[in-house]
Amino acid sequence: MIKLVIFLVFSAIFCSCASEPSVKDGQPSASSVRTSAAAKEMEGRYKLTSKGDEIRFDGNVYELKQYDVNKDKKPDIINVFKKVPNEKGGNDLLISVKMMDLNHDSKIDVWRYFNEETGAVVKEELDLDFDNKVDRIDYFIGGLVVRSEFDFQFDEKADIIKNYDETGQLIAIEFDQNGDGKIDYWEYYRNGVIEKIEKDTDRDGKPDVSKMPGDDGFKSMAPVDEAMEAKPDENVQEKPEDEIKVEIETSEEPEPAAAQPAKEEAKPAEESK
Repeated sequence: MIKLVIFLVFSAIFCSCASEPSVKDGQPSASSVRTSAAAKEMEGRYKLTSKGDEIRFDGNVYELKQYDVNKDKKPDIINVFKKVPNEKGGNDLLISVKMMDLNHDSKIDVWRYFNEETGAVVKEELDLDFDNKVDRIDYFIGGLVVRSEFDFQFDEKADIIKNYDETGQLIAIEFDQNGDGKIDYWEYYRNGVIEKIEKDTDRDGKPDVSKMPGDDGFKSMAPVDEAMEAKPDENVQEKPEDEIKVEIETSEEPEPAAAQPAKEEAKPAEESK
């Protein structure tokens, strides 16, 4: 979580760096000393972090601005802008992150991330119960939420995930029902109506039972063993002699009747003697 004191320190750094150093009687003033120290410190890289993301913050690349909405002398909105050089020799400020303290308790509750080139929102993290932990993350495409992750067990792992299509319509919901940090229940929707339910009952991360609308209960999802299906064909190709062997074993024995006429022809010769 971002600690507000971090942003206050950054703000002080930017303010001090904006001021011009002054010299009095050949000695640098206190403000000049502070400015030099801040400038040196800004050479390093700073991290602004929240759940699932890390912003490498460089004072030479980004600029921070704070706003006190309720006039309590504490920042309620903190914007991080990326400085992009323009043709006039200055910098254009492109919004990168917006952080908000919604309940004015001096703690950040919302982290909103932007595409720096287009200015479009790409992700938003929210602390819904103001406990200084992110409970929900929304991902955006084209201004619409395409995926929402919820953490209702407060273990910083998604318990419910909702997926939407490009029009913003719900298409699937994923659940972690047993709280082990793994999704084990899936619901699929079509035109806003549930179409299929799947469950993982053996905790291998894959669904093994399913249920369709109108079914009395869940039915087993027997996995298709591609290796087993391929075995008959593979055996025929690798051992064609098996077919010959079968033909020999099943062929009929020749009848002995063909040898009997030869014996009968010999009898008359013996009688003539």
